[in-house]
Amino acid sequence: MKHSINIDGYSYKLRPVTIDDAEFIVSVRLEDKERNKYINPISEDVNAQIKWLNSYFEKVGDYYFVIENKLTSNKEGLIAIYNVKANKAEWGRWVIRKGSLAAIESVYLIYEVAFNHLNLDELYCRTIMDNVSVVSFHDTLSENKREATIKVKLNNLLYDCVEHFVTHDFFVKELKNILTKKIFLIFQRNFKQYIHGFKFHHIGVATTDINKEFETYRMLGYSKESEVFEDELQGIRGLFIVADGQPRLELLENLDNSTTLDYWINNKNKMYHFAYYVQNIEKALEIFKNNRFKVISPLKKSFYFHKRICFLMLPNTYIIELIEV
Repeated sequence: MKHSINIDGYSYKLRPVTIDDAEFIVSVRLEDKERNKYINPISEDVNAQIKWLNSYFEKVGDYYFVIENKLTSNKEGLIAIYNVKANKAEWGRWVIRKGSLAAIESVYLIYEVAFNHLNLDELYCRTIMDNVSVVSFHDTLSENKREATIKVKLNNLLYDCVEHFVTHDFFVKELKNILTKKIFLIFQRNFKQYIHGFKFHHIGVATTDINKEFETYRMLGYSKESEVFEDELQGIRGLFIVADGQPRLELLENLDNSTTLDYWINNKNKMYHFAYYVQNIEKALEIFKNNRFKVISPLKKSFYFHKRICFLMLPNTYIIELIEV
């Protein structure tokens, strides 16, 4: 079915399968011989997969997705919802590339599709009992379970199934919170893997007068960490200040004839950016741009840090600064 459902999570997202995914589907489905004992056999012929996809696009009530890593844009798996009937549906065709951490979040996202996009009452999944690792995975997610009355035939053998299911109410009241905690930990792990040395450094504060601003912050326990510096490339004059148990601040004012900070000053948006150290600034830029962060000030050497910096606007219009370690 040609659907248009796209959904983003922390580390991963689901987007509709296309014809261009045929080669990937064949590759990931044939990647693990042990796993293949418990899924429907597939031909190595990519053209055969293209033919199957064209047939799938004509179906109704069948939602097939590619699982993509948001940090790398790599395809890492497949998942689908089908057999929609009486406001219930089955999910499956679930394959994750070896080494990927997408399993838990892809399940979370397929539930989000089922209950928030398709407005289903129940989503269930049938797993061959002998597929112990997958049965155990479902059990660890606290899904409800019942013995399925059907058998599955694969490679001329009949297998008993276990049916795990989740209702809309159970997902909203219990399972969603359980999964969210798990996928946030996975996101942190992925983030550290792909963006090395990401460490908070300071908050940028737009002012009309650094010295007057500092007098106010001094009453909150702040002292000067640096001397006042000027950066003609950025058109600003700056001062770093620190206090125990409080974030480092960078007080900033425009140089003469500069308008760099006018927008934030005029809109009374003083604390206008967070700044982070990062080891590989080019890689970080690539990842953030993949996630709809817009570069508003390209890489340039900072007068203060003697390293390259750049500024990006987040999808929510907030700004971050990256500082090369």
